Amino acid sequence: MIKRILRRLLPPQTPAERDAVRRRIMQENGNLKTGKNTWLDKCSISIHDAQPGFENIVIGEDCSIEGKIVLHSNKARLKIGNRTFIGSNAMIFCYDSIEIGDDVQFSWDCTIIDSNAHSLRSEERKNDVLDWKRGPQYKDWSVVRNKPVVIGNLCWIGFRSIIMKGVVLGDGCVVAAGSVVTKNFEPYSVIGGNPAAFIKTTT
Repeated sequence: MIKRILRRLLPPQTPAERDAVRRRIMQENGNLKTGKNTWLDKCSISIHDAQPGFENIVIGEDCSIEGKIVLHSNKARLKIGNRTFIGSNAMIFCYDSIEIGDDVQFSWDCTIIDSNAHSLRSEERKNDVLDWKRGPQYKDWSVVRNKPVVIGNLCWIGFRSIIMKGVVLGDGCVVAAGSVVTKNFEPYSVIGGNPAAFIKTTT
């Protein structure tokens, strides 16, 4: 009883405890919604300038989500279906919209990003470091290109693969380890390489 009271009163001491507190606050504020039997114990989540009542992240049932999720906008939306696994050290960077279907498997060290993160024009990005040091809210995202990402049901993403902005993977796609996916692929495509190319069809 006393330990439970102390845990609520004292600030969290470890990164895992701090992540747990952040997730609980997000759930209480309506920013994070999770289905039953979903594990987030090894997942770090941050939403820049989160607004109470705005549903930013929806995760289905029976998922196991590890790694790091960063939403760069308080209007960003991340949707993850049921029975999906995202492995350790995976990183999801969302400015606009990322949707991941049911029964998807992401291996370790994968990255998904729905923006360029910086402007391609040097003049427009020259202050990014100084702005970011002042705080995430000072970064000028109006000059950064973004486009939603959609990962269909039953996809398998090999370790250390990167899914870039605007990519749509049809159901059942398999991405070979270490690939960089920059374009759309039809359902049940096996793809690989940098940039990823079609290899064959699976079932």
